[in-house]
Amino acid sequence: MILGLVWILGCYAAGIAIIHILHWRRKRQAGARMMHYILQTRNNGHQIEWVLRSLHFFSWMRGRAIAVTIADEGSTDDTVAIAERLSQEHHLTIYTHADNSWEQGARQHENEQLVIVRLNQEQELETAYKLI
Repeated sequence: MILGLVWILGCYAAGIAIIHILHWRRKRQAGARMMHYILQTRNNGHQIEWVLRSLHFFSWMRGRAIAVTIADEGSTDDTVAIAERLSQEHHLTIYTHADNSWEQGARQHENEQLVIVRLNQEQELETAYKLI
């Protein structure tokens, strides 16, 4: 009976060790590189919330840190208002057409993997989700 208990505790300890080693290796491989998305928008109020929530959900599911910058090119709909509302939940940086310095902001993130997505083109959206 004691031998069986020792065997169970040994298997349990080995399982814990394997999980910690695999977690450490995965973290080490991923490194501290953050993926930075720049979403170029223009009158994309109907899809901006869905895209932002999806990006954050998929990054959370895969355990990957992301940063999102929204570069608005003069939207006349609620795109900027929706993004500002969502910036209270998620870390977002918003640049409008008048403040055309988003390119300088992108240069500040050279050590991160940078993905630029135009929300008007569906093919780029599919690629963006695959890269998370």
